[in-house]
Amino acid sequence: MYRALIVDDEKIEREGVRLIMEQQEDFEMFEASDGSEALEFLKENHVDVMMTDMSMPKVDGLELIRRVRELYPDLLVVILSGYSDFAFAQEANRYQVTDCVLKPIDADDFVTALNKVRSELAARQEKEAERESVELVMHRHYLQSYLYSGQTEVLQKAAKELDLARWNAWHRAVMIESAQPFFDTARESLWEEVEEELHRSFFYLNLNTRQSILFFDETYVDYVLIAKRLYVYLKQKYTARFYLSVSGSFKAGRTLIQIFTQLEREMEEKFYHPDTHVFTSEEDKEKWVTEETQDSQMMQLISEDISRKDVQMLKQHFGFLVDKYQKQTQFSAMYVKFVFSNVIQELFQEESFVRDRRLDLEIDKLYACSDIGSILEITRQCITEYEIFLERMMKASRNKVEVVKKYIQEHFGEDISLESMAEKVHVTPAYLNLLFRKEVGRNMNRYVHDVRMKRAKELLMMPNSRTFKICAEVGFINFAYFQRSFHEYYGYTIEDCRRQS
Repeated sequence: MYRALIVDDEKIEREGVRLIMEQQEDFEMFEASDGSEALEFLKENHVDVMMTDMSMPKVDGLELIRRVRELYPDLLVVILSGYSDFAFAQEANRYQVTDCVLKPIDADDFVTALNKVRSELAARQEKEAERESVELVMHRHYLQSYLYSGQTEVLQKAAKELDLARWNAWHRAVMIESAQPFFDTARESLWEEVEEELHRSFFYLNLNTRQSILFFDETYVDYVLIAKRLYVYLKQKYTARFYLSVSGSFKAGRTLIQIFTQLEREMEEKFYHPDTHVFTSEEDKEKWVTEETQDSQMMQLISEDISRKDVQMLKQHFGFLVDKYQKQTQFSAMYVKFVFSNVIQELFQEESFVRDRRLDLEIDKLYACSDIGSILEITRQCITEYEIFLERMMKASRNKVEVVKKYIQEHFGEDISLESMAEKVHVTPAYLNLLFRKEVGRNMNRYVHDVRMKRAKELLMMPNSRTFKICAEVGFINFAYFQRSFHEYYGYTIEDCRRQS
């Protein structure tokens, strides 16, 4: 619906225009009896076109157009002019009026003028939509580059070219991962449908054919509940298996790297809890970091850390136990020894770590301690030795990562999954994921996407290469998705890439 302001001091003229406008379903009409009233109206209201008489008291049409051009340079103007005002109309043309309709107004002439207005507004809307589309792609390009690289230079460059207010407005994020390639064949309308289902808007960033992130700006919302609702929706609509991870709350765009890392780490829970589909940040879990925390819960977490070979979380959870028993003296010495001996026993569940170590000797040393400091030192030493063991084991497994990388480089056009690669190098998917992230610095999905994009660019810059063929060659099923992914990855289009060659 377009909004039109009719400015004329003669009521009968305004009524004549109203009769014509009432037949135009896409225009809403407003009236002003002189230039002063029109200017006051424009201060408070948006209109798309102003149609003004030239000869009026207080502020005549020419002066009104001059002021409007200064204050509202994009407002379309149509002159309503009698023959005696022709000189004024000529002068007004210097201010880029859209059309001029002679009085007395002929309905056909007036509708012709409205059609010109429609065409101009439609052209503007199309141009604005194109500008917004390009801007959206650049937001996604810089956001993806920043998340992947972690470089502040990317953030600084983005801030120079874009308004990053939207980044700073985000408070939570949800990562969606599919067990099979999904986002390359998903319907264009998918995310509009998801917004309607969730009754809230979000910023959508696709990472690769298996992963996407949604960024939300609402603060006081149960995002775990939203993620569960989204999972149910996707499960009902599609046959692919989905997993979702929910970030903790954050306040500024510069923290997005930590949030991205957190989402990826939470997503890795699917290897250990395959029947769970929504994984949450620590702040959404039961607050076990309290004095009332049961030690059995903490030991369960430590056991999971060891099975995942996650030394970082192991140290963090061990630190919680240390804080608890150093600060509180009401526990008996025997009970404290029992708690930390359980930590050591969990470490010794890793058979390859044990080798020539003897669990009974370590436990005897711990129970011989006479103070909390000695108990903690023995336990901490065991954790340090476990960390050194993991480092050696991962170094010995580097060749497995090289085998996987080589395979991806040679077969990037195929559907490559972590599970299939793990089977190829005879390790579990969880362990390969750990190895790959540690050795390469990113997960395998991202690595495959990088390889495909770089190969696509190489092929596109070759003379006489065919874009549709390249799309299929680098592993994309959907050509539109390939175009969009290329643009978001590099920040320029496939056509721009060809012109560079």
